[in-house]
Amino acid sequence: MEDHDLVCRHLQLTKADIVKVIREKELSSFTEVQDETDAGTICGTCVGDVEEILEEELERRRSNNASAENQ
Repeated sequence: MEDHDLVCRHLQLTKADIVKVIREKELSSFTEVQDETDAGTICGTCVGDVEEILEEELERRRSNNASAENQ
């Protein structure tokens, strides 16, 4: 999925929009992402994509933290 791809068509949220919120607010759960963006609250079609994006970001965060600890 590319950054400009729509994740939530109802709210016109792109992957980049969701990543930005996760990073800026340091979110770590789907519920937190949902509370901040309302993604997945209308039809639910985007829930799987949002969860996948969140998991990618959490993995990136863990990787960055591990790298910082090893320096």
